[in-house]
Amino acid sequence: MNKKIISTSAVKEMEKTVSLLNGLFKEVHTAFMKNRLSLKYRQTLEEANKTIRQSLVNFYEAAAEMGGGEEALSVQATAINLSKIFYDLVRLANQVEKKIGEKILFSDEAVAEMDDLLRRTIDLLPHVADGLRTCNALIVSHVEKEADELRKNAANSTAFHEDRLCKGKCHPKASIIYMQMLQHLQDILWHFKALVCDKGIPGA
Repeated sequence: MNKKIISTSAVKEMEKTVSLLNGLFKEVHTAFMKNRLSLKYRQTLEEANKTIRQSLVNFYEAAAEMGGGEEALSVQATAINLSKIFYDLVRLANQVEKKIGEKILFSDEAVAEMDDLLRRTIDLLPHVADGLRTCNALIVSHVEKEADELRKNAANSTAFHEDRLCKGKCHPKASIIYMQMLQHLQDILWHFKALVCDKGIPGA
């Protein structure tokens, strides 16, 4: 497990960033399910883009001010993983926007699978933040197990989708978007685990 972060400024930036990520994630989910981009969605995305970028800069500055040591490395690793979650979430949002903009329909099965994955990933994010704040072994274990299960479900959805595609139940254009969304979710979940585990600074 990463060393507990006790720096007040780093904890503040972490909590702010996680809150913004959570809000953005919920808006992406809502846009996907309602198949439209609301004004709130656009405002949330714009605010998150601006505020999260600055918050991540503040994170790196907090790590630099510590002058090295285990906590400084934990702060730096946290900033890197949160930034990767943010950029993967933006990529996920781009796919949802493309689906809506080009009026591409998913099968009922694909919608149900994606809805479940999105909801459970959103529900897991506050537990990731709790694990970062407390380093509680039970919380960390829950995050690890749930992230592993969701990544497995995403992989299974890929297989189910390929079967639907072969049977002509899914349009190839929808297939590309769906597969991209699944990959971005798996990447996000990997970084959820990296945030609460002692895997060090990720390389990808």
